[in-house]
Amino acid sequence: ERKFAIAGASLAEVEHHVRHHPALFFAEYAPRSVNNIYLDSPALRNYQQNMDGHTQRAKLRARWYGQLFGDVSQAVLEHKCKLGHVGTKQSARLAPFEFGPHTCAPEVRRWLEASSLPENLVHEIRQAEPTLVNHYRRQYFRSADRQVRLTIDSDLGFFRFLRHTNSFLGPVAVPALVVLELKYPDAASAEAAAVANDLPFRMTR
Repeated sequence: ERKFAIAGASLAEVEHHVRHHPALFFAEYAPRSVNNIYLDSPALRNYQQNMDGHTQRAKLRARWYGQLFGDVSQAVLEHKCKLGHVGTKQSARLAPFEFGPHTCAPEVRRWLEASSLPENLVHEIRQAEPTLVNHYRRQYFRSADRQVRLTIDSDLGFFRFLRHTNSFLGPVAVPALVVLELKYPDAASAEAAAVANDLPFRMTR
């Protein structure tokens, strides 16, 4: 994976560069809204490792698509581990859940514990607590040779997840930020590097 956090260009400009890229990207899927609850240790170990630029780091999150609030019937728990640019991801389906503007941490824990999860993921959630909710709009593209996937995230909003009392009604919005990410198999690293070199943006991760 290669990530670009773009604050100096509009969404329209980013889309223009993608659609006119020499790799001939095409829209692979319709855009959709993405919602996440990130889980971390009380000391925010995963967050700190990410911010400090550790080559070996991890993420643990519950993800679903569509509306942020309401019945969540297709959520997935994802555990991502990265070493440099190379990452692996383990996913497991979660039980149905009702996520509302005042959902608290104990409710999320009961939701996760009620889900049928592999033992290693049960171990991960026992050591973690909800720390952040975010949502954004994602567009999906793929290069003409199908070696490189590209996503564009916009309309980003964030909520701090408190342990007991929450009100997810006023997100911290970052309207000027667009996140572009390249995803590719390790065998296509050379193709991905060429794609990145033809983008007029600075890679941030």
